[in-house]
Amino acid sequence: MPQALPTPPQAGLLNAMRFGQDTFRFLEVMQSRYPDGVAVPIPGRAPLVVLTNPELVRDALSRPDTFGRVPAQESAALIAEHGLVQSDGPLWRQQRSIMNPAFDSRQVRAYANSVGERVATIADDWADRGRFETNLHREMTRMTVRVASEVLLGEDIGPDRAERFHEWMQAAGTEFEFDLASVGPDWLPSRISPEFREAAAGIRDLSEDIIERRRRLIEEGTPGRNMVTMLLQAEDDPDVDYPENQIRDEVSTFLIAGHETTALSLTYTTALLSWYPDVRERVREEAEAVLGDGPPSHGDVRDLSYTMQVYHEALRLYPPAWAVFRRANRKARLGDYRVDEGAAVIMPQWSIHRSDRYFDDPATFDPDRWERRSPNDTPAYFAFSSGPHACVGKQFALSGATLTLARLIRDFDVDVPQDALDDLRVTPTLRPGDGVPAEIRPAG
Repeated sequence: MPQALPTPPQAGLLNAMRFGQDTFRFLEVMQSRYPDGVAVPIPGRAPLVVLTNPELVRDALSRPDTFGRVPAQESAALIAEHGLVQSDGPLWRQQRSIMNPAFDSRQVRAYANSVGERVATIADDWADRGRFETNLHREMTRMTVRVASEVLLGEDIGPDRAERFHEWMQAAGTEFEFDLASVGPDWLPSRISPEFREAAAGIRDLSEDIIERRRRLIEEGTPGRNMVTMLLQAEDDPDVDYPENQIRDEVSTFLIAGHETTALSLTYTTALLSWYPDVRERVREEAEAVLGDGPPSHGDVRDLSYTMQVYHEALRLYPPAWAVFRRANRKARLGDYRVDEGAAVIMPQWSIHRSDRYFDDPATFDPDRWERRSPNDTPAYFAFSSGPHACVGKQFALSGATLTLARLIRDFDVDVPQDALDDLRVTPTLRPGDGVPAEIRPAG
């Protein structure tokens, strides 16, 4: 007979306040006290279930019909109500079937090569600027959104729109930041800021512009091989039934998801390398040996093994997707426990990745731990989620980030203040509050 998950001794309102005000501290306390999970009653809302055992996390994520995605709320629906990241059930299966070819090995190779070309352009720009100060997160966003749009959507959006996109994402981060309202009663009215409405309109307009140009290229007989083309061509399939604005929602989703976590992870990895110069030097030595003087390409990825270890370790400590959120669609059993229908289920990479129950010396940045164990064989490591809804762009991210790090660290020293990541904002992703200041100069 399954048992109820334990509940914290403090009153539900107090726990709700702690979760909303200091989310990471709350999760770390729950992680240390409850080896499997905890049910946190919150007044006026469905119970909050925090899973702290990675085996239970894997079980939940393997059952998407039982533990489904949380539907897009009013504000999120302004950007992408039906995109792949939000969808579930038959719609999700239809979307994956249509788009899977956009993520096959040929496209991963094209993506990696495009990253190599784009990062070479960035490196040339940095070299021309000599020694300069900048917002590292902005630099990484501008690069990754252009790569994502070029490879996934068939069009490089260019530097000006990439800059605007960064500003739109800043507005979105502010809109979705966790606070006390995030855990208030469901009946409280929500307010959408004018800044976010403007950002959402900008993303929608950009997405529709990309779609219309792709339609014209299809009519001209030069569609190219990309996700937008696949979505548009599927419109003629009688077995495909798109909800209203489906293609626009998908383009918006991949403009955001195709760059955001990679931009954030590159920012955090580069900051860590600034603080660990011995690790940075090993990355540089490997890059010099593998890349020589040329630009990086897909064929270099497997030889940049230490650089990939560095990236995995940065994702462990600073996972851009800091938790996976699900909702119990029915009463269910997880291990020895029952989960009530309607429960909000949080599976936090942040606290599981930092638990000494699963990692030796977890607070230490130690890329060599991934020489001793494989990320794929470590249940407590799920930077890209797991199960059927695991990140479809995982191989894109791993190859692209590895090549970017190799090229930039080969040629530049990037110095980031030790306190630059002290003000991280809890949104659906882990975002730097006011950017990440950095001084960049040629290496040597």
